Order: sequence, then C-alpha cells, then structure tokens
Amino acid sequence: MGLRRTPEADIEPGETVSVVVRDCPDLSIVAKVTYVGAARIGLNFQRVPLSDQELSRVYLSAPRWQRLSVWVKRSAWSGGRRLAVFTANTLLRALILKWVRPRFIFAAYGTQRQAATYYSPSLARFMPLNLILGYIRHQDMRGLMVAPQYLEHELQSEPPKVRHYIEQLQRDFRGAERIALVGRLPNFVKKAEIEIDSPLVEGSRGTRFMLWDVARALRRRPQYLEHDSIVVLGGAGRIGSAVCRDIARLYAKVLAFDPRYTEEEEVETGDGILLRTANPERLADQRLYIALTQNGDEVLELGPYIPSGSLIADDTHPCIDFDARTELEQHGISVEKTVLSHNEFSMWPRMPAWNNRDIPGCLVEALVLLHHPELTDNDFIAFCHEAERLGFAGRLVEPLDD
Repeated sequence: MGLRRTPEADIEPGETVSVVVRDCPDLSIVAKVTYVGAARIGLNFQRVPLSDQELSRVYLSAPRWQRLSVWVKRSAWSGGRRLAVFTANTLLRALILKWVRPRFIFAAYGTQRQAATYYSPSLARFMPLNLILGYIRHQDMRGLMVAPQYLEHELQSEPPKVRHYIEQLQRDFRGAERIALVGRLPNFVKKAEIEIDSPLVEGSRGTRFMLWDVARALRRRPQYLEHDSIVVLGGAGRIGSAVCRDIARLYAKVLAFDPRYTEEEEVETGDGILLRTANPERLADQRLYIALTQNGDEVLELGPYIPSGSLIADDTHPCIDFDARTELEQHGISVEKTVLSHNEFSMWPRMPAWNNRDIPGCLVEALVLLHHPELTDNDFIAFCHEAERLGFAGRLVEPLDD
C-alpha cells in the first residue's frame, strides 16, 4: 500500500511504523516501510486481526471517491470471474475440452460461500451440472478443475447427488486417465456405494506423502528440535489413522487425538509409540500438531488445551478460517497451511485461499500415477520416494485470506 509523503516525514525503508487511521484515532495498524520516494511511502501491513466492525470503520473513514473506487474494482473482479466461468461452461466449453484434452481431472466441491466466488444462482440455471472452474498444467500434462453445482452439505447428506456427480463426471471427461477426488469426496463416494477404482483416485497417498514430508520439515525447525512427539487431530479418521502410522517412523511418540475414541490405548508400532486418546488434557505438553478434523474450525474448541508456542499444520477442508486463526493466535498458537509444491505446476485461476503453484495432496497421487501406474496401494514408502524423485515437496505456508 502507498501513502502520500509529507515534507516533514523523516522515515527510512525497513522501519516499522504504526499507522493511525483517520477518524479512528483509537485504531492503529503496524506496518513495515518498504519504499520511500519524494512523494510516496510504500508500506507492507502486517497481518492484523481486525473485526468486521473495525474494518467497516476503516472503510467509512476513506473519502467517498476511494470507497467508490474500491467498490468498482471489487465488483469488476467478481463480475469478471463469474462471467468467465459462465462463458467457459456455455459458449466455450466444447472448444476448451477440444483444446485441453485433459489427461486428469481435479474433482472438487465447495461451500455456498466458495461457490459464490464462481457463479451466481441466476447464472447457474444456464450451466451444466459439472462446472469447469480451472485450467491445470503440470509439465507436459494438462488437466481441469471441475466442481458440481451441488454444495458440500448436499453431497454429505444425499448419496444420489454424489452418484449423479461422479457418473456425469465420467461421461463428461471420458478421455481423462485419472480423476482425483478432493477432501472428503472419497468418503461421500464410498457412502454412495461407488467403488473407487480407475480412473477415480482416492488421493490419500498424496495427502499422506505431503504430511509425511511436512512432519519431517517440522522436526528441522530450530524451536522444535527438542520435541520428539506430535499430535494428529482427527487421528481416528480414514486418512488420520494412516498418517499416524506413517509419521510414527519419524517421531518417538504420536498422539492420535479424536473424540471418537471410546477408550485410551497405547500401541507400540515398532518405530515408536502411538497413543490413541479422546482426552484433551493429553495436549497440555505438546507443541506440534497436524489438523485433519472434518472442519477446520473444530480445532478452535481445543484452543484452551493447546499450549502457547504451539504450531498447527492445517490440512482440513474447509480449512481453519481467519476468525478461528485469530482467536488461536491470541492464545499464542500459530497456524500454517500444508501444501505440496512443484516448480512445473500451475493452476489458473487459483482456488480460493490457495496459491496457484500449490497442489492439493489428492491431486499429487493422480499425477504420480500418471507417471507410474504400476505403483501399488500397499507400498507407501515406494510412493513417497517416487513423488520425491519427481520433484514434489510438502511445505507449510502462510494461509491466504480470500
């Protein structure tokens, strides 16, 4: 952000300053000076948790012409994106499919809020069930991100809609060699009594590889070198239980925390100790966490039990949102998002709250299998080594707030 510089302003790049908003003297925001020119000062605001009321005050303190400018830009961006989605799924859909010839499909779904970033109810009536929402390129392979007009809560509670989604997906993209199922979609598919076999890809190995790689990276952080234990929140789930076994090779003790456990159990894995528990008091002396709960904001309920100085690696879907992260940060708990990356991968437009270079774990499994379809489900370590050899890497990033 840039501010007009007054003649008396004596300031240097790199300084940290406190910016007081006009008409809001009790509200100040910390920023770092990035540029000092003759007439302008460039600022990089640190992430500051502002309430909706405070944001409204800041917005209303701006001159009317600035508020109008912001409204026009936001409306143009939102309208442009919706128009692009509408055009891609009506007038240009056949041309896009002919040009892309997708080898893989990233099968997604979303909440009402996420869907609203792509289309409005009035436009939805004129578009097909399964919408093309993004173009993906990985090395010399092309793919598409596709999502149904059905929302997450509908897929969760209505198996016929899941069957309709998957069956139509396979009809729409007959040439796709792999269809990666994102997030909880594999659970919805199994609940709908659909077999997950080729071209459908469950995606758990890609997610497990990502978390295995992230768990290795956490051990290398200086502030956690002395910690030889880690907690998996949601450890009783389909992926959570597998992740616990995977990272037991890396840590002396893994706590699988999940309210679904009816009794506490300690298991010797051969590599370390796995403690399955529903007792939140067990979290009191733990600093490292991987979140795999069904909804990211469920983690907030555990905030009082997680000690200050802890780090949560968030792999939930939907992820831990801004408000929940803000509350956790007030307790001294950091949240970072888990992603997989590859320098030859890109997605356009990017998904909400994602960087266009970051790859969901489930999609990585599909990409690895396109290179090596002979990899079996039983050999997870071989899959990890192949994913590493192909250049995929798990990492933690600052969450994006869309």
